Amino acid sequence: MKKSFLKAISLIAILFPAMASAQRINFATKVEGPGERPESVVEKMDRYGIFNSIELAANIGTTGLGLEVASPITKWTKLRAGVDWMPPISIPMTFGMESYVDGQVNDKFETIQDLMYQMSGMTLDKEIRMKSTPTMTTFRLMLDIYPFRNRHWHVTAGFFVGGNSIGKSKNIMEEMPSLLAVNMYDRMYKEVTADDYIDKVLDEPFFGDFYLDLEVAMDLQEKMLSMGQLGVHVGDHKDGTPYMMMPDEDGTVSAKAKVNRFRPYVGFGYGGALTPDGKWQVGFDAGIQIWGGVPKVTTHDGTVLNDLVNLRGKVGTYMDLMKAIPVYPTIDFRISYCF
Repeated sequence: MKKSFLKAISLIAILFPAMASAQRINFATKVEGPGERPESVVEKMDRYGIFNSIELAANIGTTGLGLEVASPITKWTKLRAGVDWMPPISIPMTFGMESYVDGQVNDKFETIQDLMYQMSGMTLDKEIRMKSTPTMTTFRLMLDIYPFRNRHWHVTAGFFVGGNSIGKSKNIMEEMPSLLAVNMYDRMYKEVTADDYIDKVLDEPFFGDFYLDLEVAMDLQEKMLSMGQLGVHVGDHKDGTPYMMMPDEDGTVSAKAKVNRFRPYVGFGYGGALTPDGKWQVGFDAGIQIWGGVPKVTTHDGTVLNDLVNLRGKVGTYMDLMKAIPVYPTIDFRISYCF
């Protein structure tokens, strides 16, 4: 036993100097020797390709217009950060104004239209024009991984973060008089069809010292009950009753589409030199933003359009598309300059 132990000690004593010498030879550039200058942090970063260049880029695509700064963090990876802004490009939409009684649409709109013109001189529009505008401003952070030696193709993972509102719709200004007239009519409808309306006619003056004739008051009530209320017919509830969107107190109708603020991203891309010195680069990226589900569209009165059926016009088309693709396809074209 002692002889074996002594042989092992002797073998280690012989091999150790050789191993130490080999280590000094193999790592001479990394291990400080006598009189050698220590390798600086900058030199180490340059050797490993960490932040040894800066790339400034401008991009355009489905996220809008963007600016980006990028730099390698290893020889096979690049970190990119930027901001994207979607220009407020308006998309026109129209909704039909309808009359309804007890939750059912009827054909009394023209009768109400004539009544309002006789009483106030205001004209009700049959079609309410609106415009839809994107409201997307996002910050992005991306990590590109280059699996091939030529460093053209890359796969990307990262995220977008921004406000949860991605779009809004609102009536155009020219519709304000008509929508205010709708508010006026619906307020009058509620007053005339209220259970205590006849009692008020008997007890209270209609204007100043003038009392409304009982027979006239009853005829007006009967007429308005047959005509019904007014509203913008956006779609139907699941039980089949129409959803009639009423103008807000200021005479507007609007809606907003919202998603998660934090949106993971996965995709791929390609880039290459535009000039012989490689300073100017061009490329593209394609992938998806994960919204966290179908965007939730809510009107100014709190109704969620996702819960409705038979949505009308372009809103119905957009909602069908969003339900079919609950992620946001992202395609960007980029031009950059490398310092």
